[in-house]
Amino acid sequence: MPESPASFGAINYAVLAVYFTGMLAIGIWAGRQTKGAAGYFIGEGKVHHVLVGLSLLGTYLSALTMMALPAMSYGRDDWTYTIQLPFLLVTAVVITGFVLPRLREEGCISVYEFLERRIHVSVRLVASIAFILLSIGRMGLVLYLPSLALSYVLGVNLVASIVVMGIIVTIYTVVGGIKGIIWVDSIQVVIFIIGAIATLFFAFAPGVDFFAVAHEHGKFRTWVGGWNIAEVTSLWLILETLFQTIRIYATQQDMTQRYMAAESTKKANQSVWLSILGYIPLAYLFYFIGTALFVYYTVNPDPGVERLVADKKLDALYAYFVVTHMPAGLAGLVIAAFVAAAQSTISSSMNSSSAVCVEDFYRRFWAKSKSDEHYMRVGKALSLVWGVAHIVMAILFMQIERAQVVWQKVMGISTCGVLGLMALAFLPWKVNPWAALTGWVASVISLVVMMFFLQVTPSVALVYPLESNTGINWLLWPVITNLICFGVALGLDRLFPRREKSLAPEG
Repeated sequence: MPESPASFGAINYAVLAVYFTGMLAIGIWAGRQTKGAAGYFIGEGKVHHVLVGLSLLGTYLSALTMMALPAMSYGRDDWTYTIQLPFLLVTAVVITGFVLPRLREEGCISVYEFLERRIHVSVRLVASIAFILLSIGRMGLVLYLPSLALSYVLGVNLVASIVVMGIIVTIYTVVGGIKGIIWVDSIQVVIFIIGAIATLFFAFAPGVDFFAVAHEHGKFRTWVGGWNIAEVTSLWLILETLFQTIRIYATQQDMTQRYMAAESTKKANQSVWLSILGYIPLAYLFYFIGTALFVYYTVNPDPGVERLVADKKLDALYAYFVVTHMPAGLAGLVIAAFVAAAQSTISSSMNSSSAVCVEDFYRRFWAKSKSDEHYMRVGKALSLVWGVAHIVMAILFMQIERAQVVWQKVMGISTCGVLGLMALAFLPWKVNPWAALTGWVASVISLVVMMFFLQVTPSVALVYPLESNTGINWLLWPVITNLICFGVALGLDRLFPRREKSLAPEG
């Protein structure tokens, strides 16, 4: 383990300084070209689709991919989570074939406005608040990960690292708007792809039969059989990824906002395919890096790695290897890639959360007739608020162990029933608002029961408190809650149909 920040070296610090300066410069450049709320939130619908696709990829990938996935495959999970990746193709088909064209047709800056048009304003507000809560948690978690890496490998104080990185991403997000974010995202994607590929040249222990060692320890294990709903199995991983990735691409403002920034529906569809087809091999690459690091440190034991394992901070393992085994300059570039992966997600969440607040609350209820410039100023002020909030949240995340699992649990809780609401909005008739809200409430109740009361092993019973690993595993939370939301709402709507029915809007 490096004993002091000086071990990182002047060259690597210079690379990081150049990176940070470049990101700020792009934000300032884009900010000078941004006019009004439409420019600040969707780039006036004139952003090149390749840039939009790279931005979608950067937002979806994040530091969770670069740091958490290697930690997963290095640890006890091996490659079991890779079973999710091929099913992203199903998500791409659903989004480009059904969801994206309809959202583009409606022309909503906030995707939750679509819920109001199709159901009721109350449903719009429920989904908007859920997204804001999700974003705050996600921004904090994604900021925490690279800050943890810098703290462990450079000897930097963790809180100081969080604050400095948070301030930098807040500045270029507030100033640059969506155009600056998309440009920065695109550059950041290129940086962390280069960084990941470069790592492979140093992660193989010389003179070691890599595949033999990995196979001996079962590190390529990909399938977990069984139907036990209290355990994490491959079947539940598949179901979870189908529900969650469709929800992400169909209902998450930081993703759907990009669809409106592209030049046309056809181009926006190409952006989605670019992001998903780019993510699948990259995710495999980061799982592979985790396995390579396992073999390396199995053959070459390292007290620093043993400390990371003892402290339950394996999310910092990749960064530790980079600093201790890669040459000066290149190590700085890969560390910059960790930062880039985090900042691409954070900046997107800040801007989209501001868009939701402006469109779904401020413009909708309090200031309907202000100028476009006024809404842009409000959006910038809100981005500053999110900048402070995500720094605070990152500090609160300092005690977590496995970031990828924590993130998936956060998603399951904060987005409870939202996919079910969106599915109701896509029905060819308008669902009764009280039926939709009742369905959502039922999904929340079901989540609370699953989290705290429903014991399924050794026998089904309502108990409190619920002991660990005896209830329905967290992978099934989004599956069950969204099905309950949709099913209850649809059943009530069919029993007590709305008086005025309407077919889907003409296209």
